[in-house]
Amino acid sequence: MGCFRRDRLTGQVAAGLVGVLCVGALVYGVGTASARYKLSDVGAWLSAGAKGLVVHANGLAGKVDGKAAVPAQLRGHHIKIVQDGTTVLLVDEDTGVVSRIDPSQLTITGSRPVGGPGLQVLAGAGAAYTVDLVKGLVQQIDPLRLTPLGAATTLTAPLGQAGIDADGILWVPEPRTGKVVPFRGSGQGAPVGVGEPGDRLALTIAAGRPVIVDGTSATALVVRPEGTQRINLPAPVARARDGVKVPAVADGQIVPMLGDGGALYLLNTGVGRVDSVALRMPAHAFEPPHVLGSRVYLPDRTSGRLLVFNVDGNTWERPIAATRPGGTIEILVRDHMLWVNDPNGAIALAFDPSGGVKRIKKYDDRIPGGARRPLPVQAEPGGGRGNRNGAGGGPGGSNGVPPQGRPPKAPVKKDPTAPDPPTPAASGDGGSVKVRFTPAAQPPGVYPVTRFVLLDQAGAPVAGASPARFPANTRGGTFTVGGLTCDTTTHIYKVAAQYRGKDGKAAYSESGDVGATACTAPGPATALAATGVNHGANLTWGASSGYDVTYDIAWDGGTATAAGTSKSVTGLANGRTHTFTVTARNGAGSSTPVSVSETLDPAAHARTYNGHHNETTNTYLHTGPATTTPRDGSFPKGFTGAVKVICQETGDRVQDQQDGSLVSTVWDKIEYGGRVRWVSDIYVTTPGSDSGTFSSTLWGCG
Repeated sequence: MGCFRRDRLTGQVAAGLVGVLCVGALVYGVGTASARYKLSDVGAWLSAGAKGLVVHANGLAGKVDGKAAVPAQLRGHHIKIVQDGTTVLLVDEDTGVVSRIDPSQLTITGSRPVGGPGLQVLAGAGAAYTVDLVKGLVQQIDPLRLTPLGAATTLTAPLGQAGIDADGILWVPEPRTGKVVPFRGSGQGAPVGVGEPGDRLALTIAAGRPVIVDGTSATALVVRPEGTQRINLPAPVARARDGVKVPAVADGQIVPMLGDGGALYLLNTGVGRVDSVALRMPAHAFEPPHVLGSRVYLPDRTSGRLLVFNVDGNTWERPIAATRPGGTIEILVRDHMLWVNDPNGAIALAFDPSGGVKRIKKYDDRIPGGARRPLPVQAEPGGGRGNRNGAGGGPGGSNGVPPQGRPPKAPVKKDPTAPDPPTPAASGDGGSVKVRFTPAAQPPGVYPVTRFVLLDQAGAPVAGASPARFPANTRGGTFTVGGLTCDTTTHIYKVAAQYRGKDGKAAYSESGDVGATACTAPGPATALAATGVNHGANLTWGASSGYDVTYDIAWDGGTATAAGTSKSVTGLANGRTHTFTVTARNGAGSSTPVSVSETLDPAAHARTYNGHHNETTNTYLHTGPATTTPRDGSFPKGFTGAVKVICQETGDRVQDQQDGSLVSTVWDKIEYGGRVRWVSDIYVTTPGSDSGTFSSTLWGCG
């Protein structure tokens, strides 16, 4: 249909985005449903544009349990649905008008123009925002009345697709500045640096936390409440022509990224590891990949199918028809389920984390009317009935896992008689790179495989790979290349199926490239502690989980590095609170920083000494460490009583009038007679009194 389109600027909306629909009817209140889900409900709103409807589907039961028509003024426009709990919004991308659906009655309760083309609407954690990606305007709106809340903020346009994290903070990428800007309510927070101005930035909310992929520098920044973690990605990420494709939302901590030529990268933000997988895929148009459980779902718009790659098995599962060839495939991850919808199709798909799939008939008329009656949760939804390849056939669809398969129309090989290459995946840690592979299911008419070998990027066997080869009948295996340096180098490999061609000579059927650094980004240091010393602090911490880790230490006015788990910091001012931050780093990236504060309080280290050198006269006390400051009492002649010395400081030079050899610029801050005063160190029995030097037993005052 001509009213459907995709463009980079408005291709994604938010965690609650369901789909694009074209509508051409005016009906109110056809069926009712509620977004006020009970714990047993796992549902989503889906567009059903062929009949001008929006429907609510229960994912566990695999059935529609409510539907409503959309208003006439939206007829023929590009509409998107944004949902978050009781907030359900229809966004007209052509006019910038946003309408709210009352989820309990399914009636339009209000509409309001909030922008124009390039508008993104987001809802989450009870808040709603509009982001004008073209003009750079960010505006919080009331999710019920759709009216502005506070003043709009203007950022440097064009903006990247924004997202809302688990804490309700809106994050807006600003590629021209190389930063991502947070908003809480209508207030703008301090921008977070991601890369250089002009870098290609893409945002994913993974497990509720922002992850910004910099496709220019091949890095990813994970933003957490305690700080940021930077993870280096394989170098080929930077060579993707239009940047890697990432989903708007990831259900867990793994962020999938699709690069050129079937290069798939799986960033595990929990442990800082990046897996590189070389998928043998057709040269089709793909939407961003999604991960749920152990499977990666790749929407193939060219074929209209959903390609399913099992990461644990390193194998393809049978593709699933999602739409007609060239049609629209919308994917939503919500409530630990993955929803696949063709806005104009009659069937939607709901996948659970185990790979089970429900086929939902969107136009089923047998749905509850009036007040919504939630469908019961089944212990085994679908009962295992239906076609295990996801084709349906049982009530509610299939709960089975699709079997192993091959992607449609695999790429043409240079030698049609060569066996299909294996599928490799690479990851690094501990100074080595492991390349695991799974042999392909061979088509008829190809030469038999004689062995599997690991090749370098130039196509030569890798010396030192362990093992050197795998037999032809293996079901898969792992090559290990050790003795590598943990730095930013991406080590590129491929796995080949070796065979004998028609000339009898050995030949290779090579996989695509996979690459990894020889280590993973380190975890944070643990148990950071600071012990104050005079003008400094001794820091200790537990080792990071990473390999070949260096620690960066920072404090106000200084930085240092350490290879071990301790560091002494000197040159600090006493009488202040200092904050120390330790960040672990290696060649694969850096950890989230950890911090500790320590107050250098001289009074906590005060000592008691006696007076002396007061035999012939009274000794004046002062309000400061100088003879020019006002006098504040005195030690009486012959005073040898106890004095509490709080700290010491350099002041005026004092020479005793009776004994000219007693000279000092050291002054003691003392507590005497119930008051704090100052006296020359000559007249107190500190260890350095007679030598005119500071005493190691006392701290400096500042």
